[in-house]
Amino acid sequence: MIKFAAPELLWLLLLVPVVGTVWVFMILRSRAMARAVVPATLLPRVAYGQSMTRKWLRMAVWLVASSLLLVALARPQIGTKLEEVKREGVDVLIAVDLSNSMLCEDLAPSRLESAKFAIQRFINGLKGDRVGLIAFAGSAVYHCPLTTDYGAAKLLTRVLNTTIIPEQGTALAEAIRMAIQSFQNEEAAKSKVLVVITDGEDHEPEAIEAARDAREQGIAIYTIGMGTPQGAPIPVVDASGRNAGYKKDAQGQVIITRLNEELLLEVAETASGKYVRATPSGQELERIWDDLNQMEKSEFGQMQFSGYEDRFAYFVLPALLLLIIEVLIGDRAGQFAGFGNILRSKQ
Repeated sequence: MIKFAAPELLWLLLLVPVVGTVWVFMILRSRAMARAVVPATLLPRVAYGQSMTRKWLRMAVWLVASSLLLVALARPQIGTKLEEVKREGVDVLIAVDLSNSMLCEDLAPSRLESAKFAIQRFINGLKGDRVGLIAFAGSAVYHCPLTTDYGAAKLLTRVLNTTIIPEQGTALAEAIRMAIQSFQNEEAAKSKVLVVITDGEDHEPEAIEAARDAREQGIAIYTIGMGTPQGAPIPVVDASGRNAGYKKDAQGQVIITRLNEELLLEVAETASGKYVRATPSGQELERIWDDLNQMEKSEFGQMQFSGYEDRFAYFVLPALLLLIIEVLIGDRAGQFAGFGNILRSKQ
């Protein structure tokens, strides 16, 4: 497996086409200036021996050599062996609501953005636990499998939005059952946790029944309520991303969506978990972290490369060879021959 010790330096490769463009411009500009001073018929005599082919070739060789040196500067490395690393932790699935009601702004900047912040903060607090993501609205989808790659989980969290699932609604029961199925498909864990982040506007009675099924499978459900009991209107966003008013019902009245704490509390208590209301500071997550630390841990292995070795020499040596060739090419036709005559004269 190849990785870079300083991947941020690869951005310097963007300078290569910039330098190449400037170089081409200067060559063409000098050519144009020469033609403006010297008649075209006399130009070959004045610029005797000058080879445009050699100029373009030198430029190409120099740009390739510079690219190789920049890659070497980022320190490419190769993992020499694949080994299994043992970890202990709890399996945690996070189900996040992506219905339009999560666009409400009673929890600034919005319920959904606050939920994404809470998820990333929650992941930052995990210590060896596996984490996965389920997205749900009118249906549920498995957004990220259980993993210890917290960077990947946070990246997938950032792209969550209300357009991922076209069916609108809040299928909380389906999300819980998907979590049950997901845990069953994984290697049996001693402790399994489902964290549901939603405003609780579920109009399906199956959510409590699904929570009972989760408890029977040994899954604890923690619910985090997004929003306020007073509620707020649902913003309507047009195709360009601008606010186009608020969602209205059939009678033309603005719809107010409220946090359903009763449902979320009942779901959590049914599945031996806890309910907490989201806050801008995200302090409610500490209660979940404390419970996770007290749960019985499962040991599982993760395969990863170790013993990375630098391989920058594979790029430096060809680059140096190309730079030597670039110097030897020269700008004048027959320059290699002249170089050979000099060598012969010294013998």
